[in-house]
Amino acid sequence: MNSFDIHPEHFKNKSVTFYYKGTAHPVVYDVPDFDIYMMKMANEMIVDGIKIGESIEEQKIHYKEQLDYWEKTICEQASGGEITEDVLERVANILEMSKDSFYNLWCLNICALLKLKVINDDNNNGILCAYIII
Repeated sequence: MNSFDIHPEHFKNKSVTFYYKGTAHPVVYDVPDFDIYMMKMANEMIVDGIKIGESIEEQKIHYKEQLDYWEKTICEQASGGEITEDVLERVANILEMSKDSFYNLWCLNICALLKLKVINDDNNNGILCAYIII
């Protein structure tokens, strides 16, 4: 083994950030495999939508419209500055939900749009995982 080889035991934690249109929700949960969990939950959300009669096309539109509005609201509340806890609190209040609910729905909708191939996982949309190497 080369002394420069990196193995899984060298990774302490993984932080996950969810992006839409270049805007990231800055909250990061220190939960193992949070990105994988959210992708599974997004899949369940899509299946549940089908079960209640919402077509895939309707879901694509619904999730995208929500994220468009939320992203616009975050940017407006940040006024071109940093997205802080205060900004997120104001956005959650405007959306009439808790900050945690807003974060979870932000992540779920991004994961759903990835699964439904509405957005690509790229520099502007998707999930960014950063590992802390020890």
